[in-house]
Amino acid sequence: MRGEYVSKNKKYFFEQQFDEYVKPMNRWGGEELKADGKSNWDNGTGQHTYRTRNFRPYKNGKNKRTVWSINTKPSKESHFASYPEKLIEPMIKAGCSVGGVVLDPFFGIGTTGIVANKNNRNYIGIEISENYCKIAEKKLNKYHSQYI
Repeated sequence: MRGEYVSKNKKYFFEQQFDEYVKPMNRWGGEELKADGKSNWDNGTGQHTYRTRNFRPYKNGKNKRTVWSINTKPSKESHFASYPEKLIEPMIKAGCSVGGVVLDPFFGIGTTGIVANKNNRNYIGIEISENYCKIAEKKLNKYHSQYI
């Protein structure tokens, strides 16, 4: 979904993020409930459509949930609050189009910049700590020399 569907503002951007399906939806291991025949339950409720319902209507997965399970990753750098790249990636993809600019006013050691670059976005990082700026610059230079 693109932003023009959810906002009147043409500059607004939003791209829905999905979680992959990781296990079968029903106990028989299928994607659809296919029950042949008739049951007394049908007669009592008047429900017939549930029998051929597709449990997974979206091929890309289910809507991204509000609670995410993302493992922490150790950092060799001296920063007490660094976060894994997988934590910021869905937010960058959801809120910034390819070629757009991600603003991180608390840039820290540069994780947001690296993830933005990996996803073909530009970034602006603002950081008050000179020490963290040096670490971020080192990490970003290493990333650019390896991948760009």
